[in-house]
Amino acid sequence: MPVLGNKRRFAHAPAHDQVHHLSTSVDHTPYQADSHFEDFPTAPGESPYRMELGEILHQSEMDQITRAKKLVFHTTGDTGNFRNDLQIEVADLLRSDADASEAKFLYHLGDVVYDYGEDREYPDQFYEIYKGYHVPIVAIPGNHDGSEFSGGPDSLVGFMTNFCDSRPRLPPALRSIGVDFGRDTMNQPNCYWTLNTPYFTIIGLYTNVPSGGVVKEPQVTWFNDEMKAADKNKPLIVAMHHPIHSVAKNASHKGSQAMAKLLTDACHVSGRVPELVLAGHVHNYQRFEAKINGKKCTFVVAGCGGHAKDPLDMEVSTDTPAPNDPGVTINFATTKYVGFLRMTATSGKIVGEYIAVNQPAPVDRFQV
Repeated sequence: MPVLGNKRRFAHAPAHDQVHHLSTSVDHTPYQADSHFEDFPTAPGESPYRMELGEILHQSEMDQITRAKKLVFHTTGDTGNFRNDLQIEVADLLRSDADASEAKFLYHLGDVVYDYGEDREYPDQFYEIYKGYHVPIVAIPGNHDGSEFSGGPDSLVGFMTNFCDSRPRLPPALRSIGVDFGRDTMNQPNCYWTLNTPYFTIIGLYTNVPSGGVVKEPQVTWFNDEMKAADKNKPLIVAMHHPIHSVAKNASHKGSQAMAKLLTDACHVSGRVPELVLAGHVHNYQRFEAKINGKKCTFVVAGCGGHAKDPLDMEVSTDTPAPNDPGVTINFATTKYVGFLRMTATSGKIVGEYIAVNQPAPVDRFQV
């Protein structure tokens, strides 16, 4: 099957009740609490680690975006799962929605596989699950993608192998078992990187492993510089795994003051405020609104991709002051569903819709 750009022409897969669970021999070591910052692996690309959408999509699809005057993409996080069928349900919904909406890619918000992001987990938790989902998948890592365990591989080896390869090709974990699910590795320039599209820019951070996230140099300066460099005529999206705002019950899944300071400092340095901040980590859906430097910013937690359902301190369906978060409004929060965001971008505008499993209409809708 030929590779066109970084994207194959995928055939539709059979129903997911036929998933084989290839890595049945894997021993899932009990997860240990995140505690320390993990050093960055060597980046395959060159600074400033940027990628154009046309490097991912075939030219015919770029032409289709131009004709339609819109770009649709999916985003979600925390998908990896070896315990239940939630990820499979979301994968089925992604595939059917991609056909209907003509979504062009999925932007993954981290925690692609569990527990420690090992390459050996990718056949079962990633490639087989998304067979027939005929769009490229790009990503930033989550804490599980960068975690280590005793005797295991170095941090982010699995993520870099599958998302930051030197060129698109059959993934090593599939070559080793002689299986091809029709998806090549992605050749992102780094684990933190910028995606430029005709309608928006996404700056993706790696917020590392410790609870609440930790971002150090050289990524801090890189982030500030990318905020400055982003096209001022297009909406700006910042993606990070650890959320700035969250009303999760789990203490390690609450909003991160460290990530709030990182973003606020970058806004001051760059003179730019993103229109939208996307995060994962918390296994539910939440949406907030706050102001930075007097400008409105929307914050969305979309860690609802199928790993689990994470309890909240409160379910919210109408605008409410966020508890213990002065000046922040929580617009919507629910742990009832798993799903993803369908994002539709046109000139100067992005509309987000939370598409949930077994729901006939979007559960939430917003515009930035």
